[in-house]
Amino acid sequence: MSRKPQIAIIGMGTFGLETAKSLMAQGVPVCAIDNEEDVVNSIKDMVTTALLMDSTQEDALREAEIDAMDVVVVGIGAGRVEASIMTVSLLHQIGVKTIIARATSELHGRILKQVGATAVVNPERDMGQRVAKRIAKPALQDIITMSDGTRIVRVPAPASFVGHTLKDLDVRRKYNLMVLGIERPRDGAAAEKNHLAFDGFDFGESDSRADSMVIMNPDPAKDRMHDGDSLIVMGKGESIDILVESIEL
Repeated sequence: MSRKPQIAIIGMGTFGLETAKSLMAQGVPVCAIDNEEDVVNSIKDMVTTALLMDSTQEDALREAEIDAMDVVVVGIGAGRVEASIMTVSLLHQIGVKTIIARATSELHGRILKQVGATAVVNPERDMGQRVAKRIAKPALQDIITMSDGTRIVRVPAPASFVGHTLKDLDVRRKYNLMVLGIERPRDGAAAEKNHLAFDGFDFGESDSRADSMVIMNPDPAKDRMHDGDSLIVMGKGESIDILVESIEL
């Protein structure tokens, strides 16, 4: 049985707390750290361990054996930029292998990388970009965006696709996209036998449908698109835009 990763989260503001709760819900133990006693007391029943600690003190980090953690998330808020930079620097110095740090600006993010952050996230910027994408292209629902610009998205199948197989549609050649799966409402036609269908497939957004299933690795020659289906596709942004435009026209 594989060992569960050891995760520490420093800074129990909204970002840190929501990250902790999400990890706990997935069965991942979390050590939550904050420098405010009231905050620590309020979350101690939500996480595996809650510690009252000043993360800008190297001795405190070493005493708590934070260097033994697989991943440390630094979620210190906008009002304590200096503390977040110092914390990341100390974590790097004591040997933490993976440090994921919250940035509040591009400059903050660059500094965090320079002092040792493995990865930097900017929740406000990322959410703003996601909201903008949804407004501009409501049919498009991002799942993952990779560093090279490749994206995995869920997009409603155009009406012209209904009744056709993936081989007929030739999505790979026409749109330069790889079809990873088909999401199908449960009240639609049943999936054919031998399909690998996952209940409650997690698309990372609250709009994923509990009343649907996902057919992974669909058979290009046999699977026909049904009314209400969505495609899970992977490809470059410009190729995805062409598919989306065919839906919205």
